[in-house]
Amino acid sequence: MVPLQGFFLGLSSGVACVATCAPVLVPYLLAEGNGVARNAFAVGQFLLGRLVGYLAFGVIAWGINRTLLEAAGYRASIMGFTYLALSVLLVWYSLGRIRTPCAARQTSGLAAAAGTTWPLLFVPMMGLLTGLNFCPPFLMALAGAADTNSLAGSLLFFAAFFAGTSLFFLPAPFLGLFHSVAALSTVGRMAAGVMSLYYGYAGVIYLIGGTGRG
Repeated sequence: MVPLQGFFLGLSSGVACVATCAPVLVPYLLAEGNGVARNAFAVGQFLLGRLVGYLAFGVIAWGINRTLLEAAGYRASIMGFTYLALSVLLVWYSLGRIRTPCAARQTSGLAAAAGTTWPLLFVPMMGLLTGLNFCPPFLMALAGAADTNSLAGSLLFFAAFFAGTSLFFLPAPFLGLFHSVAALSTVGRMAAGVMSLYYGYAGVIYLIGGTGRG
């Protein structure tokens, strides 16, 4: 019963989740200019990051029950730091400092490993940070998970919520059908830069608001 509740809540909230993630994910997919298969892999990485974030909050929901829902200032601080971190990721990417390495590229040595690990983690980190978004559907999921009163139930609820929302991301890889349009890569990178400014501004506003209430 718990998984079904989480799944249908995710299904009913999928549009809101896509609205939150699309401004981050779509510019990246366009800027990379990859085909459908590579985009599908990137979306999978993105969703993996979201799943990690959801399961982490599943543990939190079990551990503190409804306390987090009542701590408005605490939520604002989390949102502020999350948005600022996302802003840093996007501005770094938009300036061309991050390059996703080709899977077939051969590397050796500690320096090469260090140089490739960060770019490989970039997309999952975007998914993780967008998953830590206290939008109304997420707060409903947090409340539903807390109501299960068990760690297993809380994790199952969030996993099912993730499954329901993930269905709405299935069309995203098909942006790869337009990978031959070279201008879209530039547009995507510029859009990532614009979104970095938005998330940086939003992060500061959340932190100021959270500090004011504290």
